[in-house]
Amino acid sequence: LKRAVEVVLSLLYSDLFSVSLVLADLVLGIIIVNKVPYTEIDWIAYMQEVEGVLGGEYDYVKLEGDTGPLVYPAGFVYVFIFLRWLTDEGKNIQRAQYIFVFFHSIVVALVLACFRIVRREKSDRGSVPFWVGIILITSRRIHSIFALRLFNDCVAMVLVYFAIYLFVKRKWVAGVVMYSLATSIKMNVILFAPGLAVFLIQ
Repeated sequence: LKRAVEVVLSLLYSDLFSVSLVLADLVLGIIIVNKVPYTEIDWIAYMQEVEGVLGGEYDYVKLEGDTGPLVYPAGFVYVFIFLRWLTDEGKNIQRAQYIFVFFHSIVVALVLACFRIVRREKSDRGSVPFWVGIILITSRRIHSIFALRLFNDCVAMVLVYFAIYLFVKRKWVAGVVMYSLATSIKMNVILFAPGLAVFLIQ
């Protein structure tokens, strides 16, 4: 019985399990896009804001959308200009949803990679319970934010978790650069700064 438990645990903490979770997340996201109605909140406004830049306007005071003036940093502008191009000038909402589903799967992969590094360094299976990975892909709220709302927070979080992954790997300079890129998408990423500062000054 002890041997059987060890085999099961080794599978649950294996690369195969992590890859399976990422693929399951991707499939679940695609199902959600096709079965659950999209809710328009900010996507159209994002497209309107970057259209002003494409039209040659660089004065933030004059850049706006239906929800008000452009309040996001330049990184947001460049990323959403690219997303606008990928989605037929922002009109192909379903394609945008698939892209954001992919973003979520990247976040899941990065978080699982961080868990595995922490567990390996601690040499303790209990350090990060395997079932936490299952919670990552079953959160209704997170799938809604990514697949059904298309918030710019999603892009910022991809970069934040990439930065965290680099920090866990002790690649501090690359991590700080990635974190800086994340703040260029949305400034709420600065909320991570106090914790990061603690590690950087140690």
